[in-house]
Amino acid sequence: MIGHELDSSIHPIVHLTLLDRNYALEDIKRMETDGHPIQAAAASRTDEPSWARICMQHLALNDGTVLAEVFGDLVEISGGSKVKHLQRLSHKTGIRFEDMCFFDNEQWNIEDVSRSLPVKCYYTPNGMTRQAWKDALKDSALE
Repeated sequence: MIGHELDSSIHPIVHLTLLDRNYALEDIKRMETDGHPIQAAAASRTDEPSWARICMQHLALNDGTVLAEVFGDLVEISGGSKVKHLQRLSHKTGIRFEDMCFFDNEQWNIEDVSRSLPVKCYYTPNGMTRQAWKDALKDSALE
């Protein structure tokens, strides 16, 4: 499972560069269609989860698919720790922590998750990069 944090890692609420970041989510969609064992999930901390969910219904990939469709019910948006978000996602999906990748633009979230769970974490201070995505695919033997 590939877990994304929803601010600058994916959508343009912080960085207006969604179209530059679509490749990872589009790649996940393609891989799912091709039968690869991969799922996209969202783990985001906010005081306004309903607003984040509204944004996900309107932010779209290049092919027009909105983020809400990409992530489906694999969305954990609430206050609290990203560790708790990932634990709930693991419980929902049955996916082991060792099989998860997590991208976040805040170092303290990366440190918290890395310290608490055996999840592969990728610090993306400027949002998702092609290199971080390639690293995750390689580390997960999906390339």
